[in-house]
Amino acid sequence: MTTWAQCSQECIPYIHNYAPYYYYFTFIYTPCLAYSRNLHEIYRFPNGAWIENIAVRPNGILLVADLSTAELWEIDLSTPSSAHLIHHFNGVEDADGITELSPDIYAVIASNSVYTIDLRSYENTPKSVLIAKLPAGYLNGIAALDEGKAVAIADSQLGLIWRLNIRTGEYSMIHQDETMAANRDMGLLLGVNGLKIVDDYLYYTNSPKRIFCRVRIDMHTGRALGPYEIISHDTRGDDFAIGPHGVGYLAGLVDNVVTRVFPNGSHGVIAGSKGSRDLMTASSAAFGRTQKDRNALYITTGGDTNLPVNGTSTRGGKVMALSVEF
Repeated sequence: MTTWAQCSQECIPYIHNYAPYYYYFTFIYTPCLAYSRNLHEIYRFPNGAWIENIAVRPNGILLVADLSTAELWEIDLSTPSSAHLIHHFNGVEDADGITELSPDIYAVIASNSVYTIDLRSYENTPKSVLIAKLPAGYLNGIAALDEGKAVAIADSQLGLIWRLNIRTGEYSMIHQDETMAANRDMGLLLGVNGLKIVDDYLYYTNSPKRIFCRVRIDMHTGRALGPYEIISHDTRGDDFAIGPHGVGYLAGLVDNVVTRVFPNGSHGVIAGSKGSRDLMTASSAAFGRTQKDRNALYITTGGDTNLPVNGTSTRGGKVMALSVEF
């Protein structure tokens, strides 16, 4: 396997569609300070790396998507001082959402296309299979439907959610609501962002509107079976994790925090702060899957920066771990 230190390909110093965030820091709501002694760094990538999404494999190894290089990397928590390159998506500009379709088989978004990648057994670099390229604005969050035979995908620019059949490559629009609509409040056109499906609810964030929402769905078709509900206001989120009892843990993007949101809408910052770099540009979150780390929330970030410097003077994105009490 290849590590960052061994990788012969120079890291491309460019942050794709998310770069405009940097111009708008001064216009963003500042949450209260929340310091956490239970937060620590797992691994930091080189300068210019924007770590966009995370999944936790059945064996506990972390799988992360580097948006800036269109690559998947894994971090073995038994040796967290290194990261190993799993796959580079050729001919695309970025890697975004990840979801597990069945044990150790994943769907990954890369430049408005969806690929599958099988990590059950592989030597060297596993191959990816292109399922479909969608006529999308900007594909972002993704979640498995229909026992992994389909996925729901957030289109952040068009403000809607697609359904993609993994077996046939057929796709259709299944959700479009005002709670998903895009605007330019954060500088670029952005609406529905992170997306998760738990039980029979589809949860999603709208980053510029600062809302966390859900809708009850048919688990086969993905279509709505009830109203679109706003769970909480004034909670900026990118991607997120859903913990026990339907509690959301939102990666706060340029708010630089993790916010816990209860089903009744009450919420509070549990780690990070506007003035802290610990969780600067927090982009996604996922809970551990082994007996040892079920209470560990792993959080990715896009890196530390105060100015739009084309990735050349930033500290790279990283993976953090936060101990959470349920």
